[in-house]
Amino acid sequence: MRAGSLEQAAGFYSGNMLLIDEPLCLNLRGRREWCGACAEACPAQALALTPDAVDLADSACTGCGACLPACPAGVLRMSGFSPRRLLELMRGQATVHLHCRESRGRDGGVVIPCHQVLDARLLAAAAAEGVGQILLHGLERCGQCDRGDGAGCVARERARLEEWLGERAPRVAPAREHERGGGERQRADQARLNRRNFLRLTGARIVNDVAGWMVPADTEEGTELPFHQGGEELQRPAAYQAVAAERVERIPWAAEARPPWSLRTLAESCSACLACGRRCPTGALRAHEEPEGIAISFAAALCTDCRLCERICPEQAVVSRPARTATEVSAPRTRLLFRQARRCGCCGQPFQPAEEAETACPTCRNEQELDAEWLAMLGE
Repeated sequence: MRAGSLEQAAGFYSGNMLLIDEPLCLNLRGRREWCGACAEACPAQALALTPDAVDLADSACTGCGACLPACPAGVLRMSGFSPRRLLELMRGQATVHLHCRESRGRDGGVVIPCHQVLDARLLAAAAAEGVGQILLHGLERCGQCDRGDGAGCVARERARLEEWLGERAPRVAPAREHERGGGERQRADQARLNRRNFLRLTGARIVNDVAGWMVPADTEEGTELPFHQGGEELQRPAAYQAVAAERVERIPWAAEARPPWSLRTLAESCSACLACGRRCPTGALRAHEEPEGIAISFAAALCTDCRLCERICPEQAVVSRPARTATEVSAPRTRLLFRQARRCGCCGQPFQPAEEAETACPTCRNEQELDAEWLAMLGE
């Protein structure tokens, strides 16, 4: 969604605007409706998916953020919220008080858009930052909230967290009347402007495209958001997966638990078409084309197990297995495949042969075939 009015700009700045990076969507990348996770998670049924678009019904969207953790490709973001920013506010606090926007409490803590933005990966990352208890304010009102019932989401994610961490899992529970947060209330649900973009915004004479001038707190200086330009090779780490991956070796996993990541290898049947590396939305799989040859590499920490690579592989050569240890997840990027380039016997340029017997690049082969056709015609 791109802001084109003062009302929409205000929505962006208040943190209510849902930002959609369509080029990352699994359906658009795979040219089929592979995934409907965000639409299924949306309590307002405001999202519709096709192989060509991610459509949002602006009037129906309540800004609850339930779709954010549901999307395995990181297509959806909220203008004023990011998991990284929330973890910064929670770091080092044994007890954290989280208020949804509908919470009537006036005591201290951190304000988030809705309790539906919470996810087991985010809660596990909080445990790595020393958080032992998370008290949720406003959860008792979820059944009557227009944004949807966050209590069910919290219960589901708490169960996942306890499965992963066992007795080491932080306590996640509704705040009781006597459990009040101290200090000033901090907000993790509003967009922030850096100085450069603030000056651009205040000095502008028009408001059209104003959302594109605002930069959420967890982006680099100079990045133009909320919309990215790019084709199939646009890749970006999924926010929820990234914050957990950065702390994977510090998360207090239960002894019998395995980290919720999957690893990838390539079978010998791989044709080196590079489709998996080009289409992967998070950059877990990445295609490399260099003068020396072509390659596919893999970084386990970035993988959300969306399985798009398996679905689009023409040779069914992508092999998946669960990660066994945190060390496997945090391992450096590794090369899964490398095919050395061959020098063309005619022009001397490197090329990737489709067959072992090929000695000429496609351009030179085409020219040779044309020459042969002309000679055949002249001979006749």
